[in-house]
Amino acid sequence: MYSPLEQFHIIPITIISMFQNYAVITNFDIQYILVGIIFLFLFIKTSMFNKLIPSAFELMFEELYFFILSTVGQQGTFNAVNFFPIILFNFIYILVNNLISLLPFSFSLTAEFVSVFFIALTFNVFFFYLGVYLNGFKFFRLFYRADLILELRLFLLLIEIFSYGLRTISLSVRLFANMLAGHTLLHIVCWVIIYTLPTVPFLVDIFLIFLIIAIFMLETMVAFLQAFIFTILLSLYLRDALDPNH
Repeated sequence: MYSPLEQFHIIPITIISMFQNYAVITNFDIQYILVGIIFLFLFIKTSMFNKLIPSAFELMFEELYFFILSTVGQQGTFNAVNFFPIILFNFIYILVNNLISLLPFSFSLTAEFVSVFFIALTFNVFFFYLGVYLNGFKFFRLFYRADLILELRLFLLLIEIFSYGLRTISLSVRLFANMLAGHTLLHIVCWVIIYTLPTVPFLVDIFLIFLIIAIFMLETMVAFLQAFIFTILLSLYLRDALDPNH
Protein backbone atom coordinates (compact mmCIF):
# COMPACT_ATOMS: atom_id res chain seq x y z
CA MET A 1 0.00 0.00 0.00
CA TYR A 2 1.72 3.16 -1.23
CA SER A 3 -0.97 5.71 -0.41
CA PRO A 4 -3.03 6.11 2.78
CA LEU A 5 -6.14 6.40 0.60
CA GLU A 6 -5.65 2.96 -0.94
CA GLN A 7 -7.37 1.41 2.09
CA PHE A 8 -10.64 2.99 0.88
CA HIS A 9 -10.46 1.67 -2.69
CA ILE A 10 -13.13 -0.81 -3.76
CA ILE A 11 -11.25 -3.67 -5.39
CA PRO A 12 -12.56 -6.91 -6.96
CA ILE A 13 -11.81 -10.09 -5.00
CA THR A 14 -13.33 -12.79 -7.19
CA ILE A 15 -15.75 -13.30 -10.09
CA ILE A 16 -18.70 -15.69 -9.83
CA SER A 17 -20.14 -17.16 -13.02
CA MET A 18 -23.74 -18.43 -12.97
CA PHE A 19 -26.02 -19.15 -15.95
CA GLN A 20 -23.78 -17.16 -18.34
CA ASN A 21 -23.95 -14.16 -16.00
CA TYR A 22 -21.06 -12.77 -14.01
CA ALA A 23 -20.99 -11.16 -10.59
CA VAL A 24 -17.93 -9.41 -9.22
CA ILE A 25 -17.36 -9.80 -5.48
CA THR A 26 -15.47 -6.84 -3.99
CA ASN A 27 -14.09 -6.01 -0.57
CA PHE A 28 -17.17 -3.78 -0.20
CA ASP A 29 -19.43 -6.84 -0.55
CA ILE A 30 -17.33 -8.95 1.80
CA GLN A 31 -17.56 -6.26 4.47
CA TYR A 32 -21.36 -6.24 4.20
CA ILE A 33 -21.41 -10.04 4.51
CA LEU A 34 -19.18 -9.83 7.59
CA VAL A 35 -21.43 -7.20 9.18
CA GLY A 36 -24.46 -9.38 8.40
CA ILE A 37 -22.86 -12.36 10.14
CA ILE A 38 -22.09 -10.24 13.20
CA PHE A 39 -25.67 -8.96 13.30
CA LEU A 40 -26.96 -12.52 13.06
CA PHE A 41 -24.71 -13.50 15.96
CA LEU A 42 -25.92 -10.55 18.04
CA PHE A 43 -29.55 -11.36 17.24
CA ILE A 44 -29.14 -14.98 18.34
CA LYS A 45 -27.07 -14.03 21.37
CA THR A 46 -29.43 -11.32 22.64
CA SER A 47 -32.48 -13.55 22.17
CA MET A 48 -30.93 -15.89 24.75
CA PHE A 49 -30.81 -13.23 27.50
CA ASN A 50 -32.86 -15.12 30.08
CA LYS A 51 -30.43 -15.62 32.96
CA LEU A 52 -31.19 -14.35 36.43
CA ILE A 53 -27.54 -13.31 36.81
CA PRO A 54 -26.46 -11.76 33.49
CA SER A 55 -23.04 -12.34 31.99
CA ALA A 56 -20.56 -9.57 31.25
CA PHE A 57 -21.71 -9.43 27.62
CA GLU A 58 -25.35 -9.17 28.67
CA LEU A 59 -24.56 -6.37 31.11
CA MET A 60 -22.61 -4.48 28.46
CA PHE A 61 -25.39 -4.81 25.90
CA GLU A 62 -28.07 -3.85 28.42
CA GLU A 63 -26.12 -0.73 29.41
CA LEU A 64 -25.74 0.18 25.75
CA TYR A 65 -29.45 -0.44 25.20
CA PHE A 66 -30.58 1.85 28.03
CA PHE A 67 -27.95 4.47 27.14
CA ILE A 68 -29.31 4.83 23.59
CA LEU A 69 -32.88 4.65 24.89
CA SER A 70 -32.26 7.57 27.27
CA THR A 71 -30.55 9.52 24.49
CA VAL A 72 -33.53 9.12 22.15
CA GLY A 73 -35.92 10.07 24.95
CA GLN A 74 -33.94 13.18 25.91
CA GLN A 75 -33.05 14.49 22.46
CA GLY A 76 -36.34 13.54 20.84
CA THR A 77 -39.78 13.63 22.42
CA PHE A 78 -41.62 11.03 24.45
CA ASN A 79 -43.18 9.70 21.24
CA ALA A 80 -39.71 9.33 19.70
CA VAL A 81 -39.19 6.27 21.88
CA ASN A 82 -41.67 4.46 19.59
CA PHE A 83 -38.98 4.61 16.89
CA PHE A 84 -36.19 3.53 19.24
CA PRO A 85 -35.64 0.05 17.69
CA ILE A 86 -34.66 1.40 14.26
CA ILE A 87 -32.40 4.03 15.81
CA LEU A 88 -30.72 1.41 18.01
CA PHE A 89 -30.29 -0.84 14.97
CA ASN A 90 -28.66 2.02 13.06
CA PHE A 91 -26.38 2.86 16.01
CA ILE A 92 -25.15 -0.73 16.28
CA TYR A 93 -24.72 -0.93 12.50
CA ILE A 94 -22.52 2.17 12.40
CA LEU A 95 -20.61 1.14 15.52
CA VAL A 96 -19.90 -2.36 14.22
CA ASN A 97 -18.70 -0.97 10.88
CA ASN A 98 -16.50 1.61 12.61
CA LEU A 99 -14.90 -1.00 14.87
CA ILE A 100 -14.38 -3.56 12.10
CA SER A 101 -12.66 -0.91 9.99
CA LEU A 102 -9.95 -0.66 12.68
CA LEU A 103 -8.87 -4.25 12.08
CA PRO A 104 -5.84 -4.84 9.82
CA PHE A 105 -6.65 -5.35 6.11
CA SER A 106 -10.32 -4.50 6.70
CA PHE A 107 -12.54 -2.13 4.74
CA SER A 108 -14.42 0.87 6.14
CA LEU A 109 -18.01 1.09 4.90
CA THR A 110 -18.60 4.26 6.90
CA ALA A 111 -15.69 5.93 5.10
CA GLU A 112 -17.54 5.47 1.79
CA PHE A 113 -19.72 8.50 1.08
CA VAL A 114 -22.32 6.57 -0.93
CA SER A 115 -22.90 4.13 1.93
CA VAL A 116 -23.52 6.75 4.64
CA PHE A 117 -25.37 9.06 2.23
CA PHE A 118 -27.91 6.31 1.54
CA ILE A 119 -28.50 5.86 5.29
CA ALA A 120 -28.89 9.61 5.90
CA LEU A 121 -31.17 10.07 2.86
CA THR A 122 -33.41 7.18 3.90
CA PHE A 123 -33.89 8.55 7.40
CA ASN A 124 -34.49 12.14 6.28
CA VAL A 125 -37.04 11.14 3.63
CA PHE A 126 -38.83 9.03 6.23
CA PHE A 127 -38.79 11.88 8.77
CA PHE A 128 -40.24 14.29 6.20
CA TYR A 129 -42.98 11.82 5.29
CA LEU A 130 -43.67 11.16 8.98
CA GLY A 131 -43.90 14.88 9.75
CA VAL A 132 -46.39 15.53 6.94
CA TYR A 133 -48.37 12.38 7.75
CA LEU A 134 -48.75 13.18 11.46
CA ASN A 135 -49.08 16.97 11.30
CA GLY A 136 -50.37 17.78 7.83
CA PHE A 137 -49.63 21.34 6.75
CA LYS A 138 -48.77 22.20 10.35
CA PHE A 139 -45.45 20.46 9.75
CA PHE A 140 -44.34 23.38 7.56
CA ARG A 141 -44.43 25.63 10.63
CA LEU A 142 -40.97 24.21 11.15
CA PHE A 143 -39.79 26.56 8.38
CA TYR A 144 -42.02 29.56 9.08
CA ARG A 145 -41.76 32.10 11.89
CA ALA A 146 -45.05 33.96 12.36
CA ASP A 147 -43.68 36.30 15.05
CA LEU A 148 -41.40 38.23 12.66
CA ILE A 149 -41.95 40.89 10.03
CA LEU A 150 -42.91 39.65 6.56
CA GLU A 151 -39.55 40.36 4.89
CA LEU A 152 -37.65 38.52 7.61
CA ARG A 153 -40.14 35.65 7.55
CA LEU A 154 -39.58 35.08 3.83
CA PHE A 155 -35.81 35.36 4.22
CA LEU A 156 -35.72 32.85 7.08
CA LEU A 157 -38.14 30.60 5.20
CA LEU A 158 -35.64 30.21 2.37
CA ILE A 159 -32.80 29.60 4.83
CA GLU A 160 -34.78 27.00 6.79
CA ILE A 161 -35.84 25.12 3.66
CA PHE A 162 -32.27 25.17 2.35
CA SER A 163 -30.82 23.98 5.68
CA TYR A 164 -33.45 21.24 5.94
CA GLY A 165 -32.52 20.01 2.48
CA LEU A 166 -28.84 19.94 3.46
CA ARG A 167 -29.46 17.68 6.45
CA THR A 168 -28.73 14.60 4.38
CA ILE A 169 -25.42 16.03 3.16
CA SER A 170 -24.31 17.30 6.58
CA LEU A 171 -25.30 14.07 8.34
CA SER A 172 -23.44 11.85 5.89
CA VAL A 173 -20.39 14.09 5.45
CA ARG A 174 -19.91 14.35 9.23
CA LEU A 175 -19.54 10.57 9.58
CA PHE A 176 -17.77 9.98 6.27
CA ALA A 177 -15.19 12.76 6.74
CA ASN A 178 -14.34 11.86 10.34
CA MET A 179 -13.81 8.18 9.58
CA LEU A 180 -11.84 8.94 6.40
CA ALA A 181 -9.60 11.47 8.16
CA GLY A 182 -9.12 9.31 11.26
CA HIS A 183 -8.14 6.19 9.32
CA THR A 184 -5.83 8.17 7.04
CA LEU A 185 -4.09 9.79 10.02
CA LEU A 186 -3.79 6.43 11.79
CA HIS A 187 -2.25 4.88 8.67
CA ILE A 188 0.28 7.69 8.18
CA VAL A 189 1.38 7.84 11.82
CA CYS A 190 1.69 4.05 12.13
CA TRP A 191 3.79 3.73 8.99
CA VAL A 192 6.10 6.56 10.07
CA ILE A 193 6.57 4.92 13.47
CA ILE A 194 7.14 1.45 11.97
CA TYR A 195 9.84 2.77 9.62
CA THR A 196 11.42 4.71 12.49
CA LEU A 197 11.60 1.80 14.97
CA PRO A 198 14.79 0.11 13.58
CA THR A 199 16.79 3.36 13.61
CA VAL A 200 16.16 4.60 17.16
CA PRO A 201 17.23 3.36 20.63
CA PHE A 202 15.25 0.69 22.48
CA LEU A 203 13.63 3.11 24.93
CA VAL A 204 12.39 5.24 22.05
CA ASP A 205 10.99 2.06 20.45
CA ILE A 206 8.95 1.41 23.60
CA PHE A 207 7.64 4.97 23.54
CA LEU A 208 6.66 4.72 19.87
CA ILE A 209 4.85 1.42 20.45
CA PHE A 210 2.85 2.97 23.28
CA LEU A 211 2.14 5.91 20.97
CA ILE A 212 0.66 3.54 18.37
CA ILE A 213 -1.52 1.94 21.06
CA ALA A 214 -2.66 5.37 22.25
CA ILE A 215 -3.59 6.47 18.72
CA PHE A 216 -5.46 3.22 18.14
CA MET A 217 -7.41 3.69 21.40
CA LEU A 218 -8.21 7.26 20.36
CA GLU A 219 -9.55 6.07 17.02
CA THR A 220 -11.64 3.45 18.85
CA MET A 221 -13.18 6.22 20.93
CA VAL A 222 -13.89 8.15 17.73
CA ALA A 223 -15.69 5.08 16.36
CA PHE A 224 -18.05 5.11 19.37
CA LEU A 225 -18.38 8.90 19.31
CA GLN A 226 -19.34 9.13 15.64
CA ALA A 227 -22.03 6.47 16.04
CA PHE A 228 -23.35 8.34 19.08
CA ILE A 229 -23.37 11.74 17.31
CA PHE A 230 -25.22 10.21 14.36
CA THR A 231 -27.81 8.87 16.81
CA ILE A 232 -28.23 12.23 18.54
CA LEU A 233 -28.79 14.02 15.23
CA LEU A 234 -31.33 11.42 14.11
CA SER A 235 -33.18 11.92 17.40
CA LEU A 236 -33.24 15.70 16.89
CA TYR A 237 -34.51 15.35 13.34
CA LEU A 238 -37.14 12.89 14.54
CA ARG A 239 -38.27 15.43 17.14
CA ASP A 240 -38.81 17.99 14.37
CA ALA A 241 -41.03 15.50 12.54
CA LEU A 242 -43.08 14.61 15.62
CA ASP A 243 -43.36 18.10 17.07
CA PRO A 244 -42.67 20.89 14.53
CA ASN A 245 -43.97 23.51 17.02
CA HIS A 246 -41.31 22.90 19.68
